[in-house]
Amino acid sequence: MTSMLRTQPSLKPLILSLIPRPSLDTATQAIAQAAKKLLDAFPYSNGMGGSMASHTSSAFGSGSSGSTSSAYGYGFGRPSSSFGGQPMAASQTGGMREEYIRSRLSPHISEYVSVCFSYLPYFSNLTLSTEQGQRYSENQSHASALQSQHKDRSHPSETFLFLHAIISGVLSQPSLTRASLIPILLPRLRDEWIAWIERVDEVVNRQGGMFGHETVKTWERGLDEFAQAHGNGVEVMREARDLWVAKVGWLVGRQV
Repeated sequence: MTSMLRTQPSLKPLILSLIPRPSLDTATQAIAQAAKKLLDAFPYSNGMGGSMASHTSSAFGSGSSGSTSSAYGYGFGRPSSSFGGQPMAASQTGGMREEYIRSRLSPHISEYVSVCFSYLPYFSNLTLSTEQGQRYSENQSHASALQSQHKDRSHPSETFLFLHAIISGVLSQPSLTRASLIPILLPRLRDEWIAWIERVDEVVNRQGGMFGHETVKTWERGLDEFAQAHGNGVEVMREARDLWVAKVGWLVGRQV
């Protein structure tokens, strides 16, 4: 299809309009399956695979992030620290060299990233510029076209749950895997979370809309949980939580 669109670009709107929009369940199940395959691929010395994830690393910690000024306020800037993770202890890798582990994980990391980015245009609130699209995806024109077509079709609740599934999949991995995943995913996810927060802000504070109490409480719990994550630059989720509280925290009686 790609080659056909290159030779006949005028067909792109027609072809893209015929592609059915995947359901949220389909997308999140695909992400969960890719996350499990990635977790199972980690070469544990005792052969227990993914069941050891909770022992190899902690998905959530008490780390904090230094706020930096940005156009969005409340410190939602680019992570200033290196994305590189701390070396894993020998007990976590069975004495295997990190280079070997990374090479073994590489195809599964690529698959997880591919799954996330392939579904992302259907649930995104972000408007991609050409420069952003080229930075995020090799198939920029197709992704941007899909994103433009479906930009207003995703309810904020669906967008939240989709982004939540991606972050959860990342944080469920051992630290060495996260150190490889986060530099690829986090720059785009940071922008996606900002776009989602701005969308909720638009609906509530400018259009006079409202969301159900349980829906908003679900957002609050999820953001508070992610705000505790630390390492490899994922502290930006604390900044996302703070921005959400600043914009629409009044929905649950919270203020900065």
